[in-house]
Amino acid sequence: MQAGPSGPPSSGPSGPPSAGPSGPPSARPAGPPSSRPKGPPRRSVTSSLSSGEEMDEGAFEKLSAQNLVRQAEIDRREKVAELRKVKNSKRNNVILLLLLVAVFGGIALWPFSQGDVTNNPHEFSQEVDILNRNDPTHPAAWEAQDIELMSQKIWDGNDEFSGSFQHDLNLPGIPIEIGGVTTIPVDVRLVSYRVDGANTGFRLALFPTPCNEMQGQTIESLGTQYKYGSITPMIIGMEVTVSFEVPAGKYCLVFEYENPPEIQGFRATIDAEVTPHWNQPICAPLAAISFLLAIFAGIGAHKAGKAWKKVAQPDSPDKKTTEEEVLEQAEEERGTMSETGEQTGEGEGDILESLSEQPDSTPQIDESVQTPEPQVTEEPAPAEPAPAQPEQVGEPVTEVAESAPVAEPAPAQPVYTDEQLRALGWTDQQIEWQRQAEGMQ
Repeated sequence: MQAGPSGPPSSGPSGPPSAGPSGPPSARPAGPPSSRPKGPPRRSVTSSLSSGEEMDEGAFEKLSAQNLVRQAEIDRREKVAELRKVKNSKRNNVILLLLLVAVFGGIALWPFSQGDVTNNPHEFSQEVDILNRNDPTHPAAWEAQDIELMSQKIWDGNDEFSGSFQHDLNLPGIPIEIGGVTTIPVDVRLVSYRVDGANTGFRLALFPTPCNEMQGQTIESLGTQYKYGSITPMIIGMEVTVSFEVPAGKYCLVFEYENPPEIQGFRATIDAEVTPHWNQPICAPLAAISFLLAIFAGIGAHKAGKAWKKVAQPDSPDKKTTEEEVLEQAEEERGTMSETGEQTGEGEGDILESLSEQPDSTPQIDESVQTPEPQVTEEPAPAEPAPAQPEQVGEPVTEVAESAPVAEPAPAQPVYTDEQLRALGWTDQQIEWQRQAEGMQ
């Protein structure tokens, strides 16, 4: 029995209980408590430089190399954009110059003709009919198309004095005479309508002054480059072309017959078409200059394109020349021939190896051919109980029975005839198989 505690029980707490908390309870924050991350506080992400630690030398070199590569790529892209602008600008210059060549060349070759010799409104008409047609109130007056055609003509059909005409001609250009450079070719095409039978020669001149200012001037007083005379009679409908080459300026074109018509009146006797090539001395040099500038601009554009491609596409291979392509093709053919030779050598080695292994496989083929023999020896077993003919079979039967399990054929087997094998119980089909096997051996 366990003894109890020794002595009297301990006395309880002395004095009154301690007072509770003084004052009202402290106010709590309204609303739910703010959520806080669970777990230990995370460390602030600081670099090795901000934390005061020294960066590894290899990491610093790697970062420096990456910065260099990034800066090089930025510089390359800026240079590509700049070279692209230069390339596009040069190409636009080439296109603009070629357009100028086409425009100036077209203007230089375009004929600016005056007059029209394709039709004669006075043909088959008397002077009375022509006068009636010139009267707008007459029923037979000219139609609008005829009036427009006659206003464009250079002829003597619009005047009562037939046999001559005058026409003001303005040739723009450089008024300095330089043969073949500043001088202007002028072609005059003449057609005769004269019907009075007096086919005579004519004179044609370019007076270097307007027609209303040539008082007192005659064709004989002009220089040879400004006049032309012909004693050959002009037949009706015959076309004659006269060419001049004069400096730029204002001129008066004058035509006269050597023998003017005796009867004057409103009748057409001569018609002309003038083509002054003033556009050639002005536009031809401009077209040539534009073409030369286009050539130089094209060379510059080509260089700018190569420079842009070199920076924008550094990995793009340049165009190979014909010689390089031929050499590469020859190298490829040579490599193909060498590979073909190696494959041929390997094929010959395989053939030799197969030939060397072929004698070992020959017995297997013979054994496969002789596979029917065990069947031949086992099938005639029911015929063995016939002991009445030991003299026909004799000892060879025992040899055949003993040699049957052997895979190699017995050398004495071919001595058996068909009758002997039939006596042993062989069928004709088995005998035929045996003869085939012996023939194959």
